[in-house]
Amino acid sequence: MTKKMTITLEDELIEELSQTALQLGKKKTQIVREALQSYLPSAKKKSLEEAWKEENREAIQERNEHVEKYGIFGEEYRVF
Repeated sequence: MTKKMTITLEDELIEELSQTALQLGKKKTQIVREALQSYLPSAKKKSLEEAWKEENREAIQERNEHVEKYGIFGEEYRVF
């Protein structure tokens, strides 16, 4: 199921979209749809990662301080 939507874009972006559609033999709406399908999952993942980092910021900082003070566990046994 699809729904109609109106968007406003800069002239340069519309021109680039038109040229790309012509070169690829696709409709402009198809290119926009594909771009959004590609972008949205990565944007959502990034948002979740940022939320996780913020939620765990204090623990990460404490761990970094511990490593800075005492080093990495088993470091004396590393051969690389």
